[in-house]
Amino acid sequence: MKIEQRHHDVKPATRSERLFILGLALVFLGGLSAELLQGNEPRKIATVFFLAWWLPLVLLHEIGHALMARLFGWQIAHTVIGFGKIMYRGQLFNAPLEIRLFPIEGFVQMQAPNGNTSRIKHALIYFAGPGIELLVFFGIALSMGWANFFTIDDHYFKLIWQTLAYAALIGAVINLIPTATITHEGETPNDGMGIIWSLLGKI
Repeated sequence: MKIEQRHHDVKPATRSERLFILGLALVFLGGLSAELLQGNEPRKIATVFFLAWWLPLVLLHEIGHALMARLFGWQIAHTVIGFGKIMYRGQLFNAPLEIRLFPIEGFVQMQAPNGNTSRIKHALIYFAGPGIELLVFFGIALSMGWANFFTIDDHYFKLIWQTLAYAALIGAVINLIPTATITHEGETPNDGMGIIWSLLGKI
């Protein structure tokens, strides 16, 4: 989550560009799937499931931030998923939503009411992104039963849910490791560092 993040606008991709990119992605995933399925070991396709879950989880992560912010009365200004050309424009909480060409990460632009908020609320907004991913992980693990969840079988349906849970857990852990990125505007914290800075009153 980045608050008041500035970014350069990019024109939406044309229909032919979207079809070309989609075609390349399908060829790549098709070839990967064919290779992984050789040897009749369905568990090998877990990598494909893991990659397929990444975009929905990035979107869910940012929805977590936006939802918590709305609960505290913050105004959502803009949500961006990924970087590069804009592939899709929509709405999230009555604010513009963009999904871009490389949906590796995202951010939500938001504004606190009266320009400020409490440290705890600010920290909770930072935590909400990885927090919602942790809910996905524990929800799936508990519904499957711990012993069954940690057992790898060659059942596609089970593998799909296991890879969703593991992808959600990995995303949450990565975002909770405190780091900050240096930009021309100063340091931009990730979720883990944002929680710490919020509690210390540095944000």
